[in-house]
Amino acid sequence: MNRIVLIFFLFFPGLFGFSQESKEKLVVGKMIAACKSMRTGTFILKATERLRDGELHESEMLVKQQTNPRKLYLYCIDPNPGAEALWRENTMEEKILINPNGFPYVNLKLSPYHSLLRKETHHTVHDLGFDYLMGLIDFYSLQLGGKFYNYLEILDTVTWEKRACIRLSFDYTDYKFLDYTVKIGETVTGISQQLHLNDFAILQINPTIESYDDVQPGQVIRIPNFYCRKIVFYIDRINWLPLKQEIYDDKGLFEQYEFLSFILDPMIDPMEFTPEYGKYKF
Repeated sequence: MNRIVLIFFLFFPGLFGFSQESKEKLVVGKMIAACKSMRTGTFILKATERLRDGELHESEMLVKQQTNPRKLYLYCIDPNPGAEALWRENTMEEKILINPNGFPYVNLKLSPYHSLLRKETHHTVHDLGFDYLMGLIDFYSLQLGGKFYNYLEILDTVTWEKRACIRLSFDYTDYKFLDYTVKIGETVTGISQQLHLNDFAILQINPTIESYDDVQPGQVIRIPNFYCRKIVFYIDRINWLPLKQEIYDDKGLFEQYEFLSFILDPMIDPMEFTPEYGKYKF
């Protein structure tokens, strides 16, 4: 991943007059603006996630995405080749239409939080794309104020997937674990959404918790004080999107997401977000 290391100023001659902090702010600002202005995208999402067995597992899927209103079509490449999923905001009772391409040989409509869909993944369809990441940045920048940029560092410029990318590191050196007392009606997912943490990470930190709703009022659990220990963004110098994200916890790589063969704002026929589209098998 660090094959080609180049001098940062070679690519940004106009930044010589900025302070180190200003350069990080400039890059983050461009990344946020690019993510928020994206309308559609197609890509192959390669996910690498550490699961409860402690091992890293990979998956790949073809994704078609519209951001507003949110619409997603997913075609699984690995580990369940041929499976399809379709999700559209404010339709189908917020459920995902699934063609499992196998047993039980019928289409399914499941909540994004259904145990079958959460079993071997860190996230739900609500987190897919860049909006989730932008939500984390918005939340933590407000929480930390001016200190937010103290944890940022431009590492270098590398070539990744034939793209020149800025590697930007957010290294949260104050990362630690805290005790949290579960309140009435709370679940692991609810706690993570409130505090902008990852609910799968909370399960890993608390091995006696078997599922996302396996907590009781008054129970004391361990949670991190930040989403992760460190995140490294690979930001495309052309479209300013973080097309690769490496997320680390206290044990090492926790999750990694690569947006391969990414096409920004392609024209997507509205029919491609419906089960009636001729190339799908729903």
